[in-house]
Amino acid sequence: MFKILKLLLYYFGFQLGFSVLALVISELVIPLDPVEMTSYTMVASTLVMAWILIRFGYVSIAQDRYKAVSMSTWAVSVVFVFSATFVLNVAIEQAGIPNTNEDTFIAMSNNVFGLLSITLLGPILEELLFRGAIEGELLRQGYRPWIAILLSSFIFGVVHLNPAQIPFAFLMGAMFGWLYYRTGSLLPGIVGHILNNSVAAYNMIRYGNATIEEQMSGTKEMWLWTILAIIVFVVATVWLNRDMVDKRIDSSYNKEEK
Repeated sequence: MFKILKLLLYYFGFQLGFSVLALVISELVIPLDPVEMTSYTMVASTLVMAWILIRFGYVSIAQDRYKAVSMSTWAVSVVFVFSATFVLNVAIEQAGIPNTNEDTFIAMSNNVFGLLSITLLGPILEELLFRGAIEGELLRQGYRPWIAILLSSFIFGVVHLNPAQIPFAFLMGAMFGWLYYRTGSLLPGIVGHILNNSVAAYNMIRYGNATIEEQMSGTKEMWLWTILAIIVFVVATVWLNRDMVDKRIDSSYNKEEK
């Protein structure tokens, strides 16, 4: 667990360090508004953290790159992620859980560096860190797969520090963690995460803070789509579970000491 705590300290430490640097630059060199500072901070801290994970062997890109994932698995994984995302978003909105960072994300979606962070760099780093490094470390330590998946997903949810994102990130993290364990590759989770965040960014740019119900024709249409998404999610889950029965990640993956 020490290794996991160390990675989390790096994760938050780089964000804090680059936030201070952006503030100093804004005060002494060129004025930056809060959205610019946040966007630049996230891009810089993400790139450095990803470099640390790869350079010091917390994740192995080579081992993941060559894990065979069939095209059918790719396709169903995308359907799996999209259907789950829709249902979770509806559930969180209906529960009335506050989204304290909504305005910040909307503003970042309209900034080039913020958009890059949300749609591409952030998803890649989070899969490398929370699935590849943290879930992978728990598996290497001998935790049962379901415990490793849920524990890494719990950490993933909590670090978002936003009431609306915590349950969403936990559940999505569990699905990405399951995909990682069952396929032996980070790639399906990375692609699914990028697609999820890209759709979210598109909706923020187009609709702002409008609810799903407001984006659609009304309540009836929203619930019809929700029921359809639940059915699709269940079918995709059953299919993936059957298709990936012999492709589970080995708990000895990337054993070397860090």
